[in-house]
Amino acid sequence: MHVVFWSPVTGQTGTTSSLAAIALTAAYRSKKKVLLTQTHYGNRELEEILLGSNQTNEIYQNIGLDSLIRLIRTHNQTAGTEAVQIMKDYIMSLGKGGIDLLCGTRNHYGGEQEELLKYLPFIYNSLEKEYDLILTDTSFGKNRLSQHLWKEADILAVTLNQNISVIRNTLKEYQFPLEKTIFILNNYHSSSAYNLRTLEKHYKDFKGRLYAIPHLTAYMDAVSDRDLINFYLKHMSLSKTGERKAFFQRVFKLTEVLLKEQDKGGKGYVT
Repeated sequence: MHVVFWSPVTGQTGTTSSLAAIALTAAYRSKKKVLLTQTHYGNRELEEILLGSNQTNEIYQNIGLDSLIRLIRTHNQTAGTEAVQIMKDYIMSLGKGGIDLLCGTRNHYGGEQEELLKYLPFIYNSLEKEYDLILTDTSFGKNRLSQHLWKEADILAVTLNQNISVIRNTLKEYQFPLEKTIFILNNYHSSSAYNLRTLEKHYKDFKGRLYAIPHLTAYMDAVSDRDLINFYLKHMSLSKTGERKAFFQRVFKLTEVLLKEQDKGGKGYVT
């Protein structure tokens, strides 16, 4: 099942950190096979919070989207078991837990993004049976590639915050495929006037589709320190009280919602 994570704005709604939390939960707690990828040009945020920021560019040579698309284009790769096995050579394993990473692109592929638009569906379709979840961190706002991935996704996860202007502008500006869309409030504070109950009451698009990932300073520090995997392995099963308990409970619930859809065959979110 393919879940696409998208935000209307950049750097405010924790799209990458939300995706990472769900991926780590699915792999480490639910024992699922997870593939992560992203379509941000020249941005290694997803890779760095999982691998660390001290990685040299050499580790990305001959792997990832750029190399894989070059292979498909040059050799006219077709679908099938052989193609999947070849693709796996371009995907990085993150060690125990069943998480793999298809590193993002450093190329712009021209203003129209034709090659990404052409080859990404083929890559996703080829790999979908190899993984329980494919999670894509896609570019924010209005751009052709992200809009295309909305259509490709089994579930679209729209990440927001509790800034009411962001929420209002998003719901006014975009028409979401609600039959397969969920909304995630990241860095959530239940004491805010714009809490889950209030927002569901005032915005019909949110009804039955709105989830939250609470603010947790230690988690955000782990993101900043590029040490997310170690944080998760250490705290996921030990946080029994307080803010950490609330954080993990919400993340576990959201991950379970997605996995229930995966068990249905990835047919999209149903309220």
